[in-house]
Amino acid sequence: MVDALPNVDATELRVRLDEVIDVEFDDQWVIKVGSWVDVLGAQRRGQGEADLVYQPGEIYVRHRRGHFDLTAGFQRIVWGTLDEIQPTDVINPIDVSRFLMEGRGEARLPVLALRGRAFLPGDTTVDAVYVPAFRRGRYDLLDEPSSPFNLQADQCQADVCIATTPGAPGTAVVLPLVSDPPARTLEHGSGGVRVTRPFGGVDLGASVYRGWQAFPLVALTVVPPVMPAGGVGVSPALTSVALRESWSRLTMVGGDLEAAQGSVTWRAEGAWLVDTGLQAEPGGRVVDGRSLQIGAGLDWTVGPWRLFGNAIARRAWAVGPTAALVPSTGGLQLVGGAERKFARDTRLVRGFAVVDPGEGTAFVRGLGAWNVRDNLWIEGSAAWFTGDGTDFLGRFTDRDFVSVRVKYYF
Repeated sequence: MVDALPNVDATELRVRLDEVIDVEFDDQWVIKVGSWVDVLGAQRRGQGEADLVYQPGEIYVRHRRGHFDLTAGFQRIVWGTLDEIQPTDVINPIDVSRFLMEGRGEARLPVLALRGRAFLPGDTTVDAVYVPAFRRGRYDLLDEPSSPFNLQADQCQADVCIATTPGAPGTAVVLPLVSDPPARTLEHGSGGVRVTRPFGGVDLGASVYRGWQAFPLVALTVVPPVMPAGGVGVSPALTSVALRESWSRLTMVGGDLEAAQGSVTWRAEGAWLVDTGLQAEPGGRVVDGRSLQIGAGLDWTVGPWRLFGNAIARRAWAVGPTAALVPSTGGLQLVGGAERKFARDTRLVRGFAVVDPGEGTAFVRGLGAWNVRDNLWIEGSAAWFTGDGTDFLGRFTDRDFVSVRVKYYF
């Protein structure tokens, strides 16, 4: 794929070799092995960049019985029913660059997990997941520090950031960036359960999950003095200030439903984060908080067209003695898309948009694809951001891009 982001002076060549092997030994044992290699050659902000990354894809062993199955290994586990933006889809972190260029399905990063499903009477399914090791979300797997999709890249390079001085707007200082990811111990593992069951033509689901925020909150913090080497009589180093990346625990209680009626499928989904970290702005104090997201929408097939639309309302507020430090926030996101295949499925056009009316921001992506022959696809894509709000979309406002991609299957 060749892509260009003219507003941030970036032109990239991304090459991916992706291999997946499925082996089904019998009715009970299945092995899947997938991995990929990414190669980057780019010109970013006037600098030449190159990178090569190997990533494990879905690599697991599954044992199946009549009323249960057990899967162990690297997996993508999807909870929820809405399209693209799913409040209860909290197990797998995402790669933001692939989310923006290709969509959520391609952006999910596999996590090491143990998953068991029990299939009970009445078409009831109990899905239990345990994730022993934390995996962070990524802005870009390829040379993330220089990536145009990295929201910290404008202020932070090589563990040093330029930040606004507290209490002095317009005055900037250089601060070190320190990271404090969750330790890989049993007490820092994640896990949850989802139960689904149909009732009168409506598929209902309820879920609970204890995990971590995928992306860190960055806050000003005081670094305690350090005693330098040298023994007695040597003064400790002075206390200093730094920016610290930290990941907050979250507890999610969610529900979803899905119902089909002719060519229309209705969907709804909601997630209440009982506890999570919040801050009013990047660099501000992190406090205990809660948030609620509720969405509803539909999929509609009209001849050769597939259309979908969702509306998601969200609210976040701080709790406890520090609640006054972070004002409550909320808003509405409108998500929609359309897809059409024609010429015996050898041509494809697709459009996708997210709009936040309260923030005045929007993201629109269009794609056209041509199946030249059975194993060769050529795709062209373009995306546009607008608005300068403080939400996720507003922070990408100058990351418009165009791309051309060739896919070859062998």
